[in-house]
Amino acid sequence: MNPMIRLECISLASGQTIPIPEANIICLGNFDGVHLGHRALLRRAKQLQATDPKFHSASCAVFCFREHPSALLGRSTAQLCTLEQKLEAFAAEGMNCVIFADFFEIRDLSPDEFAQTVLVELCHCQAAVCGFNYRYGKGGLGTPDQLQSTLPARVEILEEITAFGDTVSSSRIRALLSQGEVQTAALLLNRPYSFTSSVLHGKQLGRRLGTPTINQTIPKGLQIPLRGVYITECKIGNKSYRGVSNIGVHPTVDADAPVNCETYLLDFSGDLYGQTVTVSLLAFLRPEQRFESLDALRTQILADVDRARNF
Repeated sequence: MNPMIRLECISLASGQTIPIPEANIICLGNFDGVHLGHRALLRRAKQLQATDPKFHSASCAVFCFREHPSALLGRSTAQLCTLEQKLEAFAAEGMNCVIFADFFEIRDLSPDEFAQTVLVELCHCQAAVCGFNYRYGKGGLGTPDQLQSTLPARVEILEEITAFGDTVSSSRIRALLSQGEVQTAALLLNRPYSFTSSVLHGKQLGRRLGTPTINQTIPKGLQIPLRGVYITECKIGNKSYRGVSNIGVHPTVDADAPVNCETYLLDFSGDLYGQTVTVSLLAFLRPEQRFESLDALRTQILADVDRARNF
């Protein structure tokens, strides 16, 4: 292996580091969110593996970075999933392994150097699958057509995937979430937008109102949806509960607090401090607002709970 380029191959079956398989169908992209467009690409790789005898013994491998290049370059584009969620999605689509590269070790390779050294020599690429807008090599100068003409392997280029009259893209999904359009975002993601984090101690306001809540922070780097109240599904261990979640601050009592997620769980009682809960956004109920009194806030929360129960 080129001593200047370190690649790590993770088995999606075991989660362990393994040698890079001797023959691979390589899926190329950033895969932020693993949305419908990405899944079409992964499924095309599986189709090649299943239907073409030349690739029956090849592994389906995803080539990407642990962190999005934008974050590594200081541009901090908000992400649509964590690394753990990304790996779960790869496994669910039948991928065999993921090959992680160090962005700074390969960013100055020319498109031809990337194709020959990284894909052919190091990743044992027998076939590659990429999207119509995939870019690679120094300055992102490499194009899918160039890859198809220079890579000594089969290259499949997927056309754009559209839904509801527009291209499925990570930027479109981020825009939908910023507008509270979580149901449309879920359709494009093929899953509800969700996050997982530990339950923290709060100010006990929900308990005072008769609606005890759990408090969480949204993991750093993830897209923060429009501030407001959502119907949610909350997974605790192997059980799921319907919830009403407020993402934002507490404008009635503490408008200067940092953004967090505060959730009332329907039909649940118990202490969850320190435990991990996954919150999935199902529907937007209303914007965050300031109430004139705690009684008015309590009345609105109970109305939100009724809507969540009947959703």
